[in-house]
Amino acid sequence: MNNSSKEENKKVLLDPQPALQFIFAMFALFTWLGVLVKVPNDSAITMGILEISLGAAAFAGSILNLIRGDQQGNINLILSVILGFSGGITQIVSVVAHQNHLVFHPWISSVVLLVGAIYMACFLPLLTKKPLYQLVSHLSVVLGFLFSSLSMLLAQPSWRVIGAWCLFVFALTALYAGISNMYNEMGIRIWQGKSLADYLKK
Repeated sequence: MNNSSKEENKKVLLDPQPALQFIFAMFALFTWLGVLVKVPNDSAITMGILEISLGAAAFAGSILNLIRGDQQGNINLILSVILGFSGGITQIVSVVAHQNHLVFHPWISSVVLLVGAIYMACFLPLLTKKPLYQLVSHLSVVLGFLFSSLSMLLAQPSWRVIGAWCLFVFALTALYAGISNMYNEMGIRIWQGKSLADYLKK
């Protein structure tokens, strides 16, 4: 495919970021609610199925991002696997194991969260020139993954609550980012704020 064909594709394919930000915010809110509210087994299974469904949508949107040449698609792919497929499957399996009186320890999911947190933390320096809320959003999801994984690996339930609140912050900032992207697609720019690099210059 030559460069002109790539440019034509970019003009045809719209930015999926507004939808993706909404999906990731829903993932985070599901996790937050699951930690703070005692979710019954039938609702937990429903939540797991929804997470897998949203994961499939996020995966498709991430691929579309990559086709458009948007490097954000790589991070979106990671989030779709961690929050969608891994989270949803773990949720369903844990309920089924509990109902059948089987011992279940989500250590595999914990490892996925831990590696995901470390990997995504490596991208934080790339966001210092982005609006500060985007850096906070990325940092929040990193801390959310980190505390959630360590709470299970080290049997520290209180850390899971901290992780849930970090993901709640991520959800709020992700929703704002999605709204900003949609307005930007329509040619309207709403407030984004300064970047960390701007603040450090003072």
